[in-house]
Amino acid sequence: MTTAWVHIISLALYAAATLAILVYAIPRARVLADPQERLARAAAAMKIYDPFSIAVLGVIVMTGAFSLTAYKDALRERFFEQMGAVLIWKFGLTFLLIIMASYMAFGLGNRIVGHCEIDEEPTPEWISRMLTKTQVTAAVILVLCGVITWVAGALT
Repeated sequence: MTTAWVHIISLALYAAATLAILVYAIPRARVLADPQERLARAAAAMKIYDPFSIAVLGVIVMTGAFSLTAYKDALRERFFEQMGAVLIWKFGLTFLLIIMASYMAFGLGNRIVGHCEIDEEPTPEWISRMLTKTQVTAAVILVLCGVITWVAGALT
């Protein structure tokens, strides 16, 4: 039971952090007049979000695997019969979530932070595109979290 709570709390923390990027950090960066200040504000948020999100996703995956092992032990030969179709959807959607999360952390976040730390001055258009991509990716991630949670409800 403890594993399930750690799984749920970790998912809630991940979703909350992603929501904070979507509705708070990036919008606050967008309102700044100076493009370099926009970049610095976004980089500060991503410096915190990136390692946190990857770590908490690791906890989510591991606690999910531990819980699944317990279900498999309990159901034995009926496991795939009772849970197989739902698990295929959950694993597929979870794979998409991990791909999107990796893109947000490594493809977007690292680029934003990297441009800020090397004092390279990207164009205001580049900064705007990166902020938009980050917000869109965060929105997709949140939708995936919701759908995965809904599909997981079919397992219980």
